[in-house]
Amino acid sequence: MFKNKTQSVLLLFVAVNLFGFLAQKGFLATSLKIKINFLLVVNAMLMLMYFVNAIRIKQVDKTNPNAMIRSVMMGTLLKMVVFVSVAMVYTTQVKVPVGIPTLMTSMGLYLFYTWLEIKGEVYKK
Repeated sequence: MFKNKTQSVLLLFVAVNLFGFLAQKGFLATSLKIKINFLLVVNAMLMLMYFVNAIRIKQVDKTNPNAMIRSVMMGTLLKMVVFVSVAMVYTTQVKVPVGIPTLMTSMGLYLFYTWLEIKGEVYKK
């Protein structure tokens, strides 16, 4: 369906997961105070949201610029709402503070996925 259009997103997903699993197993000496489980959940959620937005964008009339702008804004807002919801559910379920470094890393991932989505081939004809 998407073939070569999502290679960079898949590469980012695999790289973050590889980093997370290596950090969990102790192969990486990380002095960062990042909760790896939270980061892996956010990574999976962002990947899912990327594909949901890609499917939704495929159905938009690309000749209408207003529809395209609305669709991009809706995808960004939807991703942000899901991101905040997952963070809130995680913090209430685990009862452990997530921490600023973990949230900033997750927000960086969010911005990078959004940049790849907007820059990527999904929005081109």
